[in-house]
Amino acid sequence: MDIQGMRIFARVAAVQNLSAVGTELGLTPGTISKRIQALEDELSARLFDRTTRSIRITEEGATFLAHVERILAEIDAARASVDDRVSKPKGKLKVAAPSGLGRRYVAPAVCAFLRDYPEIEVQLDLQDRPVNLQEDGYDLAVRTGALSDSSVIAKRLAPDRHVIAASPAYLARRGRPVRAEDLSSHGCLVLGDRSQWPFSRNGIETTVRVSGPLKSNNGELLCQAALDGNGIIRVSEFEIMAELQSGRLVQLLADHDITSNVAIWALYPSAKHMLPRMRVLLDFLTDWFRDARGQAGNGQAAARAAVQRESTASAVGS
Repeated sequence: MDIQGMRIFARVAAVQNLSAVGTELGLTPGTISKRIQALEDELSARLFDRTTRSIRITEEGATFLAHVERILAEIDAARASVDDRVSKPKGKLKVAAPSGLGRRYVAPAVCAFLRDYPEIEVQLDLQDRPVNLQEDGYDLAVRTGALSDSSVIAKRLAPDRHVIAASPAYLARRGRPVRAEDLSSHGCLVLGDRSQWPFSRNGIETTVRVSGPLKSNNGELLCQAALDGNGIIRVSEFEIMAELQSGRLVQLLADHDITSNVAIWALYPSAKHMLPRMRVLLDFLTDWFRDARGQAGNGQAAARAAVQRESTASAVGS
């Protein structure tokens, strides 16, 4: 039983995608399948249930995996004791992120990360649809919102909240909503099928069904529509911090809590024996979002102070 065969087995168990593992290791899916088959023949046990569309580990495979992971960890530890290459992470990572958040924060973070770790290659896909880490072959996905998938590990990168916002032009034309219920008579910009907007105020929760002139599966498109005065948007605060600070968008219903999407998360399939390249990326993203949050907070405080100074000056002048 060779080490490479055990590594292939462990990666297929983690990713559950032969093509993704083949790409990562520089092997064809057929070769990966043959290595798994050889391991099964050697053990006289079926390690995976395979169909044309999916691959899932069996009970015998899960039992074997626990031993394989321990063996591989011990081998890696032994190698690390004599080989400093472990301190220089290398290899490929496939990462997914929402389009708006990805363009403004994740993409710059990845570019800075690659400067620090030149032996790591990253494939970054920006898309607003949720991805399945195992079926789509992703090592990591950045996501905002409440989590529902308990099969993955989640690392909190930064606190976040969703806000309701519109442009000054829209508010001048249609007026400003003062209650969540008022949104039902406004033009709202809807992401995907999320036409139910939840709120909480003074401990009372409510859900408002909204509609409007534009629905899209792309968050950046909706942000641009809001900037153009086409309607009211519900969006991650991180995605429009610059627009809120500049006044191009105005936050609405600030005394209401949006009852979902409370953090930015990094999701990954397993925390056991994490590859060095994954560990350094997670640490880098955590620091990046912490610094971004601090800078944004300073910018918002400065903007509020400027507004207060203008109001004071106007009062004195009058």
